[in-house]
Amino acid sequence: MDREALHQIQVERQRLMKKREALLDSFTKVAATNRPKRLSELFIKICQTNEFLKSLDQIDSKKDAGGSGRRRYAVSSLFLHESFKKLTADQDEEFFFITGNEIDGGFVLDQWAEFAHQKRSLVGVTADTRSTHKLLIKLEQFGHRLLAHFHSHPGNGADATNPSGIDENFQRRLESAGHVAVMAIFSRDGFIRFIRLDQNIDIEIYGSGVEKHATGIYRLTNLNQS
Repeated sequence: MDREALHQIQVERQRLMKKREALLDSFTKVAATNRPKRLSELFIKICQTNEFLKSLDQIDSKKDAGGSGRRRYAVSSLFLHESFKKLTADQDEEFFFITGNEIDGGFVLDQWAEFAHQKRSLVGVTADTRSTHKLLIKLEQFGHRLLAHFHSHPGNGADATNPSGIDENFQRRLESAGHVAVMAIFSRDGFIRFIRLDQNIDIEIYGSGVEKHATGIYRLTNLNQS
């Protein structure tokens, strides 16, 4: 990459960083008011700006996702078992975000990012909009991204992890906005389905206690011992 191109990248990065700072300042001010629509608009702009910055970083460092263009996600079997416990602690559906490290173009799912819920029941869960916005802004401020969202479904078996229309719409909105997040749905007996609607996904699971059931579908083993 020649010097002129590098200079242009630096100029664009500085412009985007100033834009993000102004957006964050606006979001903080609007958060004190009861204007959820405006909060959503600002949040989307912040996410898009952050994605542009990430893209510049990848160009600058000449990094890609292992040269294949595939998005690579890594997660430990222990983290999946602990997530399963949290998601099935009671009879109602549960839902939380996941963040983590980004290493050599891959995404490591290793940290829960939880928020308040407006409503939980046997067949659904509704997040509190203001709580999720505050959480996602906090991730942005610390330079972290939303890497995944995990939630539980009622029922057992691999079929219980099929996404609902609501699930697919939420994932579609994320992907349309440029998010790298992957969706994972857990059944009550330990099946897990990882989903991206664009099919751009490679999952690597480290450790024992998880077996592959089918493409994108895994099953937790030794649940009584976890």
